[in-house]
Amino acid sequence: MVPKAEKGVGIGEQGEIWAQARKERILSHPPSEAVRVTSEETLKVFSFPPLADGDKRRYTVRFNPFGGEIYVPIWHHLPVVEDGERRFLENSEGLIQLRRRREHQVDFRNLPPREVVQLFYLRLPSIEAAIRQQVHIMDNYQEGKEAQQIEGLMRFLDFQFQATSGRITRQSLAALAEQTATFLVDSGFLTAVEPTKKRIAELLAKAGQLDRLGRVNPLVVKVRLRAAYLEAVRREMMPVLVSEKFGSFLGILLMERENTRQIMEEAAAVLDTMVGVTKRGAVVFEEKRPDYSGGEIEGMKKVLRKVARSLARVRVLPYLPAARVAAINLVGCRPEKQELNRGIIGKEADKLFSQLPVVELIGLGDFQEVKKGLKAFLMVH
Repeated sequence: MVPKAEKGVGIGEQGEIWAQARKERILSHPPSEAVRVTSEETLKVFSFPPLADGDKRRYTVRFNPFGGEIYVPIWHHLPVVEDGERRFLENSEGLIQLRRRREHQVDFRNLPPREVVQLFYLRLPSIEAAIRQQVHIMDNYQEGKEAQQIEGLMRFLDFQFQATSGRITRQSLAALAEQTATFLVDSGFLTAVEPTKKRIAELLAKAGQLDRLGRVNPLVVKVRLRAAYLEAVRREMMPVLVSEKFGSFLGILLMERENTRQIMEEAAAVLDTMVGVTKRGAVVFEEKRPDYSGGEIEGMKKVLRKVARSLARVRVLPYLPAARVAAINLVGCRPEKQELNRGIIGKEADKLFSQLPVVELIGLGDFQEVKKGLKAFLMVH
């Protein structure tokens, strides 16, 4: 809907009023009118659970429970071809529309006047890599190339508003056109694919042109600059929206890493207290022929099973293989879980499955073998 101009307000001032209204609208209701599409391959990721327990969002961070990789959703704008009669995707093979509630199915060969964005899920090899990627995205919009580009655009628009505030002649209009052409090339807007940036480039280029009757028309010049400014405001708000979205993703990732590290550290502390690798442990692990009771053995088995259950809560790389090896070392692996754990642990899995777990070694009184088996895990943590 085109906003109504207020009486007695100049074009520049009206642009500021509309810009402020647009900022408030974007913050309260981020734009969601784009046609959303994806591929069959990406749809498979929806079968993976969200990384944050209880997260009901459709487009959120997910993880592969069979391998520990992280999947983060991103959206890419798709170029739309216009031939004067219709708008269409040049290559729509394999694309599937992600419809919202009450949204109609669109024809990719005759698109409505809306942007088209495609959902991808980035597969990241570890939670550390996922955290670095989110930080990089946020830095790019807040301090990096993207932020610098928008800051340069706002400075250029401010300069052009001042340059066109007085009398506009053919010479000054030609100078405006030349300055604009140089800016569009140097800033990268001329070759931009993202629809808002393309629209800004088109409006800026038109601002330096004569009107349809071949005249210098100051009103048309200012209206086009104002339209470019309003589009720039939309782009200027991207860092805020990115911070909200990717900041939320980053928070999920940081929480998972913290929880995972805490599980690993607590497991190592409990086992070290028992077997004594970095400090003195229980007496039965310090003497060659210790005396011990059946109650002590059962108590230790109970502690070890509790540690194994805790380690089973580790879900992501790079921590998952070490946690799974330690848990299997403690209590063994049920036959129906062996195939899954082969995929997580790798070629060492079958050797691990064939060994007696620690709970059985303790039952046999082989405490030194227990200490030897847990030493590798404890020395790492």
